[in-house]
Amino acid sequence: MIESIAIVSRRNLDNHKAVFEKIIKYLKSKKKKVYLEERVSIMLGLKKYDKFKAGVTDVDLILVMGGDGTILRVLSQLDSDRTRFFGINMGHLGFLSEIPPVQIKKTFDKIFSGKYTIDSRMMLHAELYRKGKKLKEFNALNEVVVSQATLSRLIVLKTKVDGAKLANFNADGLLVATPTGSTAYSLSCGGPIVHPYLSAIIITPICPHSFNQKPLVLPDNKKIEIIVASDYESMNMTVDGQKNVKVRNGDVIKVRKNGYVEFIRLPSEHYFMNLRNKLGWGERVEKCY
Repeated sequence: MIESIAIVSRRNLDNHKAVFEKIIKYLKSKKKKVYLEERVSIMLGLKKYDKFKAGVTDVDLILVMGGDGTILRVLSQLDSDRTRFFGINMGHLGFLSEIPPVQIKKTFDKIFSGKYTIDSRMMLHAELYRKGKKLKEFNALNEVVVSQATLSRLIVLKTKVDGAKLANFNADGLLVATPTGSTAYSLSCGGPIVHPYLSAIIITPICPHSFNQKPLVLPDNKKIEIIVASDYESMNMTVDGQKNVKVRNGDVIKVRKNGYVEFIRLPSEHYFMNLRNKLGWGERVEKCY
């Protein structure tokens, strides 16, 4: 039963103020407890409201007004791995967001009557070690990336799987992605599209020096270890494009599967339909002169 709902938003949606007012009015008419992220309250000019703070406020559903980046931002602030999301796509190329704003009322009539499904997406857990000491740890829905930041130089990343040597990647960097993340940064780097219901972890090198080093799909119970073997100042570990930390020569990044996050989906939504719509499959390409 969905009784409490938090509304979060991406920036620069001031022109959509009426949409937010409409959805809040609708949710309250359905006797739902509505919490607002601070940036939403500022946009609406509200001084009195129930405040939502990711990782602190407990709600039944997080309604994301934005795109995939907004979902990833909120996820990066959460501790729980069983949080339920629903996305209103006010961004661009969004695979996680569900519907456009014009369908809000019709859609939530269905959701509140129980006409929806739950889409569970695998997450990753990453830990950064320096001289044997754990410095940072993160959860990721899309990917964990180790890369050089500014210099046009390759870095060496020694990689192990379950303690066994895999390869020394000479590349701009290395991605460890979930099936959800297979249509994000990994796809741009030549990685495969993996259905989100498959239990898999994807390793994708970024611009590798060797043509023989290709993306690799592993079972989701494998533990990946990346040892930084280059000594440049500008090397980073980035998580879902939201969290970033500098890494040094000798640092070790350990990545493994870590729970799931849940998305509410409509029965009419289909994964392959989303791929066609988002990637433009089957669209005629006009010649440019």
